[in-house]
Amino acid sequence: MNLITSTLNDFYHCCKIPVKAISYELNEIYKIGYNEEFETYFPIKDIYTLVHSGEEYLNHSIKVSEYICYKIVNISKPNKYRGFFVLGPISTCSSRKTNDSITYIPLHCFDYCAQILLSIATDKFNKTMSTKSFNPHIKKAIEYVHKHYDKSINITDLCEHLNLNKSYFCSTFKTTTGHTFCHFLNHFRIEKSKKLLLETDLNMLDIALSVGFNNQNYYCTMFKKFTGKTPLQYRVCNKHS
Repeated sequence: MNLITSTLNDFYHCCKIPVKAISYELNEIYKIGYNEEFETYFPIKDIYTLVHSGEEYLNHSIKVSEYICYKIVNISKPNKYRGFFVLGPISTCSSRKTNDSITYIPLHCFDYCAQILLSIATDKFNKTMSTKSFNPHIKKAIEYVHKHYDKSINITDLCEHLNLNKSYFCSTFKTTTGHTFCHFLNHFRIEKSKKLLLETDLNMLDIALSVGFNNQNYYCTMFKKFTGKTPLQYRVCNKHS
């Protein structure tokens, strides 16, 4: 079972919300919870418009009627070409104004459902990264990040530490993990910063420095790139949820 299939299955069993993964070209990758009627609501034209809007990160609700909504989010937050998760349909009306088979969820709660899905995907990705049988050099690089993410790390110094050619390391890391080393490092630091945002009252600069970023603006830019929210928005939305 691949990562996307496993993620959607777990999400559906937790939340009972139909969900579908589609490619950038809008081809179906996998779905669960759908029936023929739900497919008639599927907002393919609206999704096409959003995908080609020029936005790198999508986290949008789509209303197909007064009370029926979908939500689209990136499968890979920094790379829209990896495809999208589409949640729904859900009903935003608690009375019997929509089909009884459509799950009722208040619209303001729909964002939390998307965050649950993305959290499941992130957790599975991290577990896969930690258990995958990597090239020993790549495994050492990942272990190095886990131990020293809060300090300054650059590829040149890391390659010297591993006694590797820089071009070879970059190519092998991308081939092995599917991501550049910089993407992996920034993603790991952002995930570590989430705990500080929710469990402490540290300001943004102190959090940025605590997870290895030496620039608050760059940290905030990376955080929004990976999550769709600024660090402050993430703290406000999740600290007391």
